[in-house]
Amino acid sequence: MESELTSFTEKLKATSSNLNNMSATVENPTVPLVQSNGQPNYTSTEDDMEKGAAAKKKGRKKWSKFKQTRFENVGEMLAQRKELFRKRRNVSDVAFVTGLVGIILMIIHTELIVADNDYTNTSAAAIVLKVFITLSTIDLIGMVIWFHLIDLKLYMIDNGMQDWLLAISPQSAFQISLELIICAIHPIPGDIAFQWLSYDFQNESQVTVQVPLDVVLSIPMFLRLYLLCRVMLLHSKLFADARSQSLGALNKTKFTFYFIFKSLMYLHPVYVMVVLITSIFLIGSWALRVCEVDHAVLHESYWNSLWLVAITFLSVGYGDIVPHTYCGRAISVSVGMLGAGCTALVVAVLAQKLELSRAEKYVHNFVIDVELDKKLKNSAARILGYGWRIYRARKNGENEGIIRGYQRKLLKAIDNIRKTKQEQRKMVDSQVTVLEVYKNQSFISDAVENIITKQDDIEGAVETMKNQVGHIGRKLDELCRVMANRKERRDTKRSDAAGGQGHQADYLTGGDE
Repeated sequence: MESELTSFTEKLKATSSNLNNMSATVENPTVPLVQSNGQPNYTSTEDDMEKGAAAKKKGRKKWSKFKQTRFENVGEMLAQRKELFRKRRNVSDVAFVTGLVGIILMIIHTELIVADNDYTNTSAAAIVLKVFITLSTIDLIGMVIWFHLIDLKLYMIDNGMQDWLLAISPQSAFQISLELIICAIHPIPGDIAFQWLSYDFQNESQVTVQVPLDVVLSIPMFLRLYLLCRVMLLHSKLFADARSQSLGALNKTKFTFYFIFKSLMYLHPVYVMVVLITSIFLIGSWALRVCEVDHAVLHESYWNSLWLVAITFLSVGYGDIVPHTYCGRAISVSVGMLGAGCTALVVAVLAQKLELSRAEKYVHNFVIDVELDKKLKNSAARILGYGWRIYRARKNGENEGIIRGYQRKLLKAIDNIRKTKQEQRKMVDSQVTVLEVYKNQSFISDAVENIITKQDDIEGAVETMKNQVGHIGRKLDELCRVMANRKERRDTKRSDAAGGQGHQADYLTGGDE
């Protein structure tokens, strides 16, 4: 028996030591939760090591840390996630600056082609500018790929994935490919031209013009400005704040650029609209000028193209300047559609700015209510006054024309008082908005909750009173029993005493005899 007890004790100690070792391996309390000194410690299992060794033997790619997303504790995972967030923001900033530099170089090259006859695509300066544009494009493509690699790592960490192939869906692959194609478009070195068909409105004939390929490759470079949306998203306080992220996750709200744009429109509507409309004017007029400069003399001036974009944006269309190419027509249609959208936004912003606030509504309704109350009292006083005049006129036997005049004024006063009451009812209905309904609902809910709480308290007090009354009843019952016992004892003693005196009397009587 003692040997069995000793073996069981040893097994229990071994089990407890194994559990302590396991807990120390999973979570080390000495390691801080968030800080990891910028170097997370990755852990790997034996199966992963065997897979890596097998992959090396078969000549596959080298087993890298990219697939090792296991961490020793939660703190190291958070530290790595924070570091990746910082890198992603920096890479996005560099990509935007690189794309903007490429656009600026492209604009300089195009303006030199239009303005200077000595500056051609075969000149040394043009070749140097195009080489710099190409280098900036290659750098931009590399930054975009790096950005998506970091984004992929973050997605793997957030979802606990071990294989990066699981994190790439067909939709995300298509979006990345489309983004790389947009960033890759730029004027290439060389002098390549093609035939461009346009329409001459003066001679009513079609004209074929030799146009450089740079025109087609330059305008799509403005699509790189989508990187500005990404920069705004990553630098937004709503996106960078952990509290906002937690609140959004609880309310199932995703922090996208659309959400950030709506918040900016709510906070700074005038600033956003001015920047948006100005950007559309400048970019649209420049692109229209590039498309039309080889076909119409009017478009050699930037101000004429700006005038055409302005009247198209505002849906006026005077017709004094028109596009001659399909490229210019496409840009005009796009600007017109953007103008309709911006007009709707301007109307919404003006409606929001001109709307009275809640306090202003209360003040306005109070003043109107006072005025209507005065008007109602005046109308009631007129009714009484004209009624008295009609009575006095009939009593004094005055002319019927005077009496009818008083009657007309009386009817008019009655009609005014009806209209005033109707206006008061309309004002009361207009005061009841969704906010007031919500406040009344909240007030009623609080009142009902207070009533329920008081009812529970009353029920508890009644239950306590019942218990106390029951306790008092039991005490009274006990008191009654005690008093009954005492009375019974007293009666017994009296009967015993009476019986003893009777025996004594009998005894004395018997002795005398």
